[in-house]
Amino acid sequence: MLASIRKIFQSDTFIPTSAVFPSIDNLQLARELRLEEQGQKRGAANQPPADAKVLDPVEIEAISAIEERRRKGLENFEQNRSVYAARLTRTAGIAQEIKTSAGRARNDFGTATQKWRNSIVSARERLNETYSYRKTFREQHGLVRPAKQFNGWANVVLLAAILIVVEAGMNSYLFAKGNEFGLLGGGIAALLFSLVNVTACLMLGYFAHNSNHRNPGWKLFGIFLILFWIVFAATINLGIAHFRDGLEAGVAWTEAASGAIRKLLNSPLDLGTIESWLLMAIGLIISVVSFLKGWFTDDPYPEYGALERSLEDARLEYEGRLQDALAELQQVRDQAIEEFTETNELVKEAVSEAIDALYGHTTLSQHLGTFLDQCDLAAAQLLAIYRDANWSARTEPAPQTFNEGHTFRTFVPAPVQEGLKDTAQAEAMKVDQIITEETQRLFDLFDEARREFMDLDIAQSGSGRPAPGAEQPVLRAVRSEHLAAER
Repeated sequence: MLASIRKIFQSDTFIPTSAVFPSIDNLQLARELRLEEQGQKRGAANQPPADAKVLDPVEIEAISAIEERRRKGLENFEQNRSVYAARLTRTAGIAQEIKTSAGRARNDFGTATQKWRNSIVSARERLNETYSYRKTFREQHGLVRPAKQFNGWANVVLLAAILIVVEAGMNSYLFAKGNEFGLLGGGIAALLFSLVNVTACLMLGYFAHNSNHRNPGWKLFGIFLILFWIVFAATINLGIAHFRDGLEAGVAWTEAASGAIRKLLNSPLDLGTIESWLLMAIGLIISVVSFLKGWFTDDPYPEYGALERSLEDARLEYEGRLQDALAELQQVRDQAIEEFTETNELVKEAVSEAIDALYGHTTLSQHLGTFLDQCDLAAAQLLAIYRDANWSARTEPAPQTFNEGHTFRTFVPAPVQEGLKDTAQAEAMKVDQIITEETQRLFDLFDEARREFMDLDIAQSGSGRPAPGAEQPVLRAVRSEHLAAER
């Protein structure tokens, strides 16, 4: 819009300042015309004669020099006035141009709204369906509490790594005995034992919470995993303790391993040293800690934590799209309104400046009067320089014309059509009204889009559009829960 209006006024290259009128330097002109020199020379020859009735050639030349500058200034003045008159004439179609541009702005806003409407509807439907599924899930499984907050797998991996390092560090020196690679080989073996112990117990703990499931099949599966973990933890830690006994006795690595298996099967609790009992106890503690970490990594009830996270993801996706949509629509709105405002100011300034210039309310007309007075004064000064020099050199009386001054013809600006002013002012007022109305329309469109996007009472027809007067408590409850969580 702004570009279109500027194009209408692009030929306005004149500015109502004193630069319209050329400057007049009297002393410089007097030197260029050699007025004093010619006055003395002609005065010594008693020229012009005493009975002369008209101005002599030197006086005419001086007046002509001023008149040339005066003519140029008046031409510039009239050219400026014609430009401003044309500006008033061109304002006749501005209101319609602004209406057209404002319509395009509304279409652009509507396009952006439609784009985001489709995106938000899909996110809102996913949020609604996920919340409904969680509600059904709670009812089916008798859950009334919120799901346990999931701290992320990073914490699980970190704790597992710490347990592995602790257990491996305590066993590495022991396993170095009888290993052909020495301490390095013992450390690798200890790390492998610890990795199996911690990882297996952690995973068993994670899946063992199926024992909380209301479904009998899943409950039995969870109980089986608990029992399996007990057997596994006892077996692997007793086996490591028997293996230590074998290494402590000084037998080879392979013999200690095979002997540990035999003792584990025949007499599992027959450990030879207190250090072996201590090693087994530490291993069991790490097994228990790993199992409990797996158990409490997520909500104890199977699938409940994942479902809660899915709901949170859907909520964040919906709110993210909502914020992005409102931000873009606000940007589109503000850019259009800014252009509306600049256009309105441009039209007001252009029309006001043209009216003032044409009807004599600004510096253009004021400078015209000053310039015309300056021309009369300059002509009088040039004549005075010449005549004074002529008088001083004469031996005969000067002609009567030396006592006469010179004034230029009175300049009357060309009349301006009175209707131009009224038409331009009416057009400017119309533009201001259109801009005000279109600005309010954009605000209304933005508010309408914001209410639509943020309205949680969505019709169940699958269209994704709000149903007038309809109320859907599901998404409203989602927002309430989210606000409560933020508090």
